Amino acid sequence: MRADVVDLFELDPALTHLNHGAFGAVPRVVRAAQDRARARIEAAPMRAFRDELPRQLAAARETSAAFLAIAPDSGALVRNVSEGVAVVLQALRIGPGDDVVVGNHGYPTVARAVRANGGAVREAAFDLAAPATDIIAAFTDALTPDTRLVVIDQITSPTALLLPVAEVAAAVAPVPVLVDAAHVPGALPDLDIEALRCAYWVGNLHKWAFTPRSAAVLWAAPDRRDGLRPLVTSWSHGEPYPASFDLQGTVDHSAWLAIPDALDFWHHLGGWDQLERNAALLRRGADHVAKALGAGSELSGIPSAPCMTLVPLPGGVGETTEAADALWQQLYAAGFVVPPVSFGGRGFIRLAAQAYNDEDDYARLAETLVTLVSRG
Repeated sequence: MRADVVDLFELDPALTHLNHGAFGAVPRVVRAAQDRARARIEAAPMRAFRDELPRQLAAARETSAAFLAIAPDSGALVRNVSEGVAVVLQALRIGPGDDVVVGNHGYPTVARAVRANGGAVREAAFDLAAPATDIIAAFTDALTPDTRLVVIDQITSPTALLLPVAEVAAAVAPVPVLVDAAHVPGALPDLDIEALRCAYWVGNLHKWAFTPRSAAVLWAAPDRRDGLRPLVTSWSHGEPYPASFDLQGTVDHSAWLAIPDALDFWHHLGGWDQLERNAALLRRGADHVAKALGAGSELSGIPSAPCMTLVPLPGGVGETTEAADALWQQLYAAGFVVPPVSFGGRGFIRLAAQAYNDEDDYARLAETLVTLVSRG
C-alpha cells in the first residue's frame, strides 16, 4: 500500500485493504473535523441544538447537493441507504397486498425491509453477463398489478455492475422507481440524477466521498417530496422538505457536520482525476489476479463500477456462501481485506481500488490466492 497516502487514514498497516467499497475509510482530517463538531456541541449543548445546528446542517445539505449536482431543496440528509429505503417504504405505505420488485444483484436489506413492512418481494433475476435488454425485461416481467415500487441498484453491491437505471425506470413507468445508489457518490462521474427519471434516489457519502459513516443523501422528484417524512418525529417536524429531516432529537449530528470537510478531502486528493487513476489501477490489478488464477474472460466487456470489479475464481472455489465465507477468513488471516462473493453458483473475488492501493497489493493477493486454491 502507498505509505504516503495510507498515512492519511487510520487503516491498520498490517492489513492490505482492497475493499474500500464496503464501508469506506474515514481520513484522519475528517475524523478530526467530526471530533471538533462534537466538541462544539458539548461545549454548549443548548446553544448548539437551539441556534447553531439548523444553520450548520442546512450548510452541510447544500454542500452535499452541490457535490451531487442536484437542487439544494431536493436532497435530505439521512444516515444511510437503508434509512432512505425505510423512509420511502413509509411514504408509500407499503404493506400487506403490495409487491416490491428488486433485482437479484441488490443489497439484501432492501428485501428484508419490504417483508418487515408486510409487503411481498418479487425478484428481477438476470445473469452477470446479461445485456441491457435482458435486464430491462427482467424488471418489466416481474411487475404485477400489485407492484407499488421498483428498487434498482445503480451500482450493484455484490457484483459491481452498472445497471441501465434510466431505461428500467422508463420501462416500468408509471410504477415509481427507487434507485439504490449506495456506491455512487464520489465514484460515478457525470452524475445526472434528474435524468434518470426515477422517483427516489439515495446514495451513501461514506463509501467513496470520505465522510464519516452515517451520512447519505435521499433525493426525491418534485412531486414526491411532500410525502416524505423522517422515521422519527422530532424538532424538525413541520419544516418543509428537506429541512424536515435535519433535527431528529438528540442524535449525533457530527457525521453530517463533517460532510464539507470530507468533500474538501475528496477534491484535494484528486477528485475525478484520482477516480480515473483508481480505475486504471483496478484494471491492471484485476488482470494480474485473473491471469494468476487462470480465470477466463467471461466478464470482459460487462459494464462495471469504475473502482470495483469481479474476478472469477477457479471452479469449485467459493461457489457457495459458506465456501466464500471460509475463503474470506483465510484471506483475512493472511492479511488481506477483500471479499469473496458467491453468485449464481460461481465464486468470485470482488476487488476495489482507492488512492492508498498500489500494484503490489494485487500482486501479493494473487500469490496468496494461488496458494490457498492449491491447498483446496
